[in-house]
Amino acid sequence: MKTTLYLVRHGIAEPPQGSAPDADRRLTPVGRRRLRRAATGLARLGLQPAAILTSPLLRARETAAILAAALTPGGEVEVFARLEGGHVPADVVAGLHRHRAAGSLMLVGHQPDLGRLASYLLAGNPGVVDLPFKKGAVAAVEVSGLPPQGSGLLRWFLTPGQLRAIAR
Repeated sequence: MKTTLYLVRHGIAEPPQGSAPDADRRLTPVGRRRLRRAATGLARLGLQPAAILTSPLLRARETAAILAAALTPGGEVEVFARLEGGHVPADVVAGLHRHRAAGSLMLVGHQPDLGRLASYLLAGNPGVVDLPFKKGAVAAVEVSGLPPQGSGLLRWFLTPGQLRAIAR
């Protein structure tokens, strides 16, 4: 069964603040507003992921909550620690096995890890394909199933500006 993985980089977050933990950085008001518009664009494209998995970092959880409100009202967001950063793509993919029956999943995370994951899904190597994941960008990658067998197919890659234009 084919699965579409929507890889989403979190929205615009507060800059690092001295000794404050990086994990506690929130989305900025502009980041929230732009992300809500981008989420409206995704809804216009008809996205309804079976599940939304997010990094445990606050900015990613806030991003996932905005996406869930627009795409799967009443749906829950699952914290998935392997999206926090620093995990090799093969481990991230292996952790998705419990969702193997899903037709689509949304994964909310960070750069450079999302780019490495996309490259791994598309080419079997985390360093071959370089997708420029701006904050709020989304890639739709179709894979053979979970875990994927062989290379995936990039269905589309949209910047946050393009998603906001779709929302208009």
